[in-house]
Amino acid sequence: MDDPGLSGVTHPTSARLARLVEHYPHLPYVAPMVTFLLLMALQSVVTDKAWFPALYALRTFGALAVWCYFRPFYPPLGRMWLAIAVPAGLIAAYGWVTIHHWFAAQPWYWPEAPSVTELYNPFERLGDGWKLWTFLAIRIGGAATVVPMIEEIFWRAFVLRALIDWDRWEKLPLGQFTWPSFLICSAASALQHPQWEVGILCWMFYNALFYWKKSLLCLMITHGVTNLALYIYVVIYREWVFW
Repeated sequence: MDDPGLSGVTHPTSARLARLVEHYPHLPYVAPMVTFLLLMALQSVVTDKAWFPALYALRTFGALAVWCYFRPFYPPLGRMWLAIAVPAGLIAAYGWVTIHHWFAAQPWYWPEAPSVTELYNPFERLGDGWKLWTFLAIRIGGAATVVPMIEEIFWRAFVLRALIDWDRWEKLPLGQFTWPSFLICSAASALQHPQWEVGILCWMFYNALFYWKKSLLCLMITHGVTNLALYIYVVIYREWVFW
């Protein structure tokens, strides 16, 4: 069955976009992530840390705008499954911290932990006024909402299916399992997360949950709870390595 997000769509902007998406069905799934990564690359180019809050806000709202623009082309997001998604997100956040601490303590672990001066401490750089709290709201709020939206659409709705059959991925049902797609998708998360070992394990956990519930909304909530809990931990304990 065709992906319901790609058939019979009337986009408020133009019929030309609908035709473009019909020809390139992966575009709505990839464009928000590419926007996010390109704006992240811009942050790495601008070495003046004074620009970091503004650039992070640009990355967050820029990726969100692209996601919303293509929203009519996405499949139904599914049920929330709150009783499962929230505990699963908390478990993932706890595992992210504790497992990374264990790995980072091993003599063979790479890369080396960044120095204190390399890490971005908003309390030192922004003081305690409105700039700090605006940045924290965007940083934590974006990580808990925008990041899960763009990453779940990309990884779970697109990559997992594209790794099964690139030529007809949009015809595959959400949550279809194969070992190669499960393992490759999980391993590829290491390209995106500095704590590569936890990223792989977390993606395995998320993928397994997606296979079980087959709900993008459930994974967005799980992912959002993970990021929310992790970033609250970062602010409380000042472990900026997880920032």
